[in-house]
Amino acid sequence: MKAGVFAVRGEKGNFKGRVFGGFNRHDVIDYIETLAAERNTLARENERLRGKIEALEERLETPSDRPEPEAPASAAAEALEEERRELRRAAQEALRALREVKSQYDTVCADIKVNASQADHELKLLSVKLTGLQSSLGAAGERLEAIGADLEEKLSAAMEEDEEDAKTGEEDVE
Repeated sequence: MKAGVFAVRGEKGNFKGRVFGGFNRHDVIDYIETLAAERNTLARENERLRGKIEALEERLETPSDRPEPEAPASAAAEALEEERRELRRAAQEALRALREVKSQYDTVCADIKVNASQADHELKLLSVKLTGLQSSLGAAGERLEAIGADLEEKLSAAMEEDEEDAKTGEEDVE
């Protein structure tokens, strides 16, 4: 039996081979369902991070609370600048995380596409083998019918011959 190996993000998924070639259907389905669940998780994380980026960008665009009137203008400007830098760092971090999630998402999607293609190829090969097997079984069935008909004909002829021999033997006895 051969076993197939599919590489995914440095991991390997092993599928048990089948008697007629191909892979164990349940192993492949379980693997694809696992990849789909991971893809869905990454898509949710992607959406969460997009929301976070939008919120941070909105905070950057809207003025923050005004400093108290008694605070000097330079202190207020410095506080605003520090808040802007902090928001920019947070937005950059969120963007980096979003890109990483997107990269992982793209990898999972590509893996699913490759594995689906390979599974489809294996199913087509199995279909060809099953069609050949069906054809061979049909031909064997026809041959068995012909052999059965020939045997019946020979048995019938032998029985007629035995009856004639028996009649001839009775006539000779009389």
